[in-house]
Amino acid sequence: MWFKNLRLFRLTEPFTQTPDELNEALEAFAFQPCGKLDPMKYGWTFPLGRQGTQYVHAANGYIMICAKRQEKVVPAGVIKDQLEEKVAQIQNDESRHVARAERQTLKDEILFSLLPRAFAKSSMDFAYIDTRDDFIVVNASAANRAEELLSALREALGQLKTVPIFPKQPPIQTMTEWLRSCSTAQKFEFGEECELLDPKEGRLIRCKKQDLTAHEILSHLESGMIVNKLALSWNESIHFIVDDQFALKRLKYDDAILDKIDGSHAETAAEEFDIEFSIMTVELNAFIKQIIKAFGGIDSL
Repeated sequence: MWFKNLRLFRLTEPFTQTPDELNEALEAFAFQPCGKLDPMKYGWTFPLGRQGTQYVHAANGYIMICAKRQEKVVPAGVIKDQLEEKVAQIQNDESRHVARAERQTLKDEILFSLLPRAFAKSSMDFAYIDTRDDFIVVNASAANRAEELLSALREALGQLKTVPIFPKQPPIQTMTEWLRSCSTAQKFEFGEECELLDPKEGRLIRCKKQDLTAHEILSHLESGMIVNKLALSWNESIHFIVDDQFALKRLKYDDAILDKIDGSHAETAAEEFDIEFSIMTVELNAFIKQIIKAFGGIDSL
């Protein structure tokens, strides 16, 4: 349940739904498994998993939600082989060329015929709504997965006005300045990984397990390269990668945070989930505010 990737959004209007009202709204769009001919299904499920009975989990002004995505997996190679067989058969039987449009129609027919026998692959997308600071935090590494969850939430609620959180100063500029000066904002420290980009030629250099203040790194910056991704740690407790889109990825939590759970003496899985959620949201709330400030702030902060 600990979020490993953060896509940050700001609500442009206060979130007024109560947890009960949100639960009712999500229930109307609950997840339903794929039927025989459904390529994909997406809907809301219980954050607590099989032990849950509610579509929301609320604590201290934070509301956790979870969407489930299920899609049929049909190997591309299988489709390609069957398509080539059909095209060859038409060419031999009818002595004619199969045009691109017809090939696409044949491909769709093959996919449709294979769906009933295809395996279903499922994944979960978690997010929480910070009703006090009007944030939505989505646990997704890809922007399209975060947008898919927000679109589903918008459909369930009727409307949901959000904008991605992006600092006033472009992240590339901040990261490059930090690395060039070998100095970060307060409470932040360099990790051992970065990605450098040549804006003119598009050339990338990926550095891992290296001292980012070393002469070799700085010489690339002096030649005109910029920092596209940067490994950082905050307050010696959260380690992560930040990229040019201000996406926060590969979060790792220090033992000092995780040990708080061990000392809680939860007796059930639901109690443990509640404690983890409470601890994680408090830590992430402080972290998110600090990194927004460190990267130049946004209009509302």
